[in-house]
Amino acid sequence: MKNRAFTLIELLVVIAIIALLVGILLPALGKARQSARQLKDSTQTRGIQQSMVVWANNNNSEYPIPSRIDTGNTTVTAVGEAKNITSNILSVLIFNGNISPEICISPAEANTGQVQKDENYEYNNPQFAATPAQALWDPRFKGTALANDNQQGTDAASVSNNSYAHTVLFGKRRAQWADTFSTTEAVFGNRGPAYTANDQGTYPATGRWPLLNGVTGTGSNTLLIHGGRSTWEGNIAYNDGHVSFETKPNPDGLTYTRATGTPRAVTDNLFVIETDEVGATSGQAIGTTTNAYLRPIGRVTVSGSTITINVGSDIWID
Repeated sequence: MKNRAFTLIELLVVIAIIALLVGILLPALGKARQSARQLKDSTQTRGIQQSMVVWANNNNSEYPIPSRIDTGNTTVTAVGEAKNITSNILSVLIFNGNISPEICISPAEANTGQVQKDENYEYNNPQFAATPAQALWDPRFKGTALANDNQQGTDAASVSNNSYAHTVLFGKRRAQWADTFSTTEAVFGNRGPAYTANDQGTYPATGRWPLLNGVTGTGSNTLLIHGGRSTWEGNIAYNDGHVSFETKPNPDGLTYTRATGTPRAVTDNLFVIETDEVGATSGQAIGTTTNAYLRPIGRVTVSGSTITINVGSDIWID
């Protein structure tokens, strides 16, 4: 009996079935990988926040504040509050063994060209410290990719060793940079894009914040970490230790009270400085408001008792 070969039609049917199966399975596999990245990123976010809690247990309930650690200026030459940038905050935790450089890079990182693991972290006598033998962290670690980052070292610009954002720990927000156990104080998480509204006076009536046109808003890499090209999603750690995967920048459970007009609570954008009832009368008041504001900080300027952070150039938004 002769072996019967596939006819052309039968072969085409088999190919069509295989293509159909691939079409069904690939999206499912893609979603599975996305879920795995989101879960791992959540674990890392919680790990960093918990490392800050461990630090706080031995430091009057405060999270790392570099200006209160490097009082002798043996690590960095910046003075006082100018030390309190993202680079130094995370480097303190790494230097003391609370976290590793790997955990500072999100498994879901979208900006892989600029965000890279620090492969050469120096735990002993870091060469870029003011006095290497007395250094309290490695000041070459980069928390932002800003060219004007206060971080020290020859390769300070263009590359960040960190994927995440944190509460800006100045002015009235300093009280939130502590182990307060609050369920409504967002303190650490995935960084976000820029939005067009910067004040409660332009708060969107729909509760939906429009993205700023350009590379930091509609073209931001941060949208692709977990969300899509037009929406932000991300993991946010709160001061009671829980991490929530938020599907919009103004989570339903996070509110602030508007300063003008009819006082009422509205949802708080994690990445916008709104004017609240305890703050100033205009937006961009980093030191006078208390609503949530999470960003990687690259530079702080101190003049006497005045602390200045320029949202346009000192805060890293990519």
